[in-house]
Amino acid sequence: MISRTLGCAVILVVALLSGATGSEVSALTPAPDLPVAANAAAPGTSERHHYTMSARVRPLLLFWISRSNVGDAIVTRTAAPLETRYSLLIGSDPDRAPRRINRWGYIQETIRGDAAAVVGLMTESDEESVEEAENHIRAEGSGMHTFKVIHAAIDGQRSRSVVTAIGAPADYSFRQVQAVLALAEDGGTEGRSREVRLPPGTRPGFLSALAEIVHAQATGARAGALRAGSPLTYVYHGKFYELRATSVQFKPALDVDSSRYARVVSAQFATKNLADGEQTRFSLSYAIDGRLAEVPLTVSYQPRWWMQVDLALSDDGDSSLMGTRD
Repeated sequence: MISRTLGCAVILVVALLSGATGSEVSALTPAPDLPVAANAAAPGTSERHHYTMSARVRPLLLFWISRSNVGDAIVTRTAAPLETRYSLLIGSDPDRAPRRINRWGYIQETIRGDAAAVVGLMTESDEESVEEAENHIRAEGSGMHTFKVIHAAIDGQRSRSVVTAIGAPADYSFRQVQAVLALAEDGGTEGRSREVRLPPGTRPGFLSALAEIVHAQATGARAGALRAGSPLTYVYHGKFYELRATSVQFKPALDVDSSRYARVVSAQFATKNLADGEQTRFSLSYAIDGRLAEVPLTVSYQPRWWMQVDLALSDDGDSSLMGTRD
């Protein structure tokens, strides 16, 4: 599931526990997920936005410990006459995180008419508790550096995907995403492929589905009729998920760090696995006008009961983290 791919990418537990002080204790705030620039851009345009990451962790069900500026995210959208491409790169920065914790993930969706290609990448990490995270960190210190890469091809009627396990010679960070993708092209250990037939109306991925809902909400807000919008179904590695906006609210202004944005929508979302009913909740805010129309300003995501990740737009930061890839 997309929440696993990107949620595990931002497991910063040990970094938070080892570096936090008593003054950083805080309470839990809203829940979570992924940003994406929207359908508002005209063909032939390209957008790239940088976000700084903060995180909270709750050891032993007691209290929340906060730490800021532990990582980054880069969101891109490229619109061409016959193609639209969305991508998200997100992770901790070992140069800033205590104990050089390194968790990250990448997803790219390229849509050409009714065909699409999806590439997903994550550090191999499925921790369900603080203890599991600590054990995984110790194992990585012994030289184990494994990544999972998913490739999916969608033709409008069917989706075929496969996950490949890649052994990396070094503990690559999110700044070296292109090097890991190159390793995946050179080979690895492939799992069994999944192929499914797509029901009518199925979107090719999470990012494009989210962009579509945000665009519909913003269009309604500009007309004075803000609505949550209809849920959409998308496919990810042979499984189907529903993305639904659960609530929306218009705000005349929103402060994000030292910046103030006017005419903002704050929206709550949920994704649901249509096979088992598992849900993941997240929130984001975005402006409806101007240069940043439909671009997320803040995102909040809780991939585990014991941790929460928050992103804040910071386009004056390093927006060249991801490099380029055809």
